Amino acid sequence: MNTRLFLTSPTGTRRAKEPDQIDEQLEKHIESRSKDLENQVTALAESPFPALLSDASSEEDLDTLLAKEAKLRWLVRVAKYSEGPNREALWHEAEKALVHLEHTADAVLYAKCA
Repeated sequence: MNTRLFLTSPTGTRRAKEPDQIDEQLEKHIESRSKDLENQVTALAESPFPALLSDASSEEDLDTLLAKEAKLRWLVRVAKYSEGPNREALWHEAEKALVHLEHTADAVLYAKCA
């Protein structure tokens, strides 16, 4: 069975589509950043600052942040044990989620400290 993906050019010829390669170093970098973010979110959740959870929206923001961080951990874990194109797609998705979550965590942290 042919499992290669093909793109058709405007002239009608077919050429193989090369998937974006994720190297091992990038995977480790994503894992490391994910672990750092996990520690940051955990510290934020366990923060003794009374103003952090003073209103319902703060508690809701924190719950959302915790849920997104748990999703990221799951995505990284699944990507580690996947193979082929699925592995690459999952690592790309994990990287996107990580960047978004880092910005969200920073926004929540700075909004609560201000």
